[in-house]
Amino acid sequence: MKPVTVSMRELQQNLKQVIGRVERGETLELTRRRRVVARLVPAAEVRPVPPWPDLEARARSIFGDRIMKPAGSTLLLRARGRW
Repeated sequence: MKPVTVSMRELQQNLKQVIGRVERGETLELTRRRRVVARLVPAAEVRPVPPWPDLEARARSIFGDRIMKPAGSTLLLRARGRW
């Protein structure tokens, strides 16, 4: 099956119709001077993003009370007088 092609001129003159075809699931090849320059495909379904894990709770479960408060880098900067 030969892919459906749409010229730049047709795209400029009928943008709404061309986008409608893509929204309905068609894949179109955009041509300029009979050479394919782009492919228009329907967008993938957007899935919900999973929430970020509670990293602080995970660190507490792994390290317990061994976590340095404040962080070691902060202590080092204070010792050097830069913070």
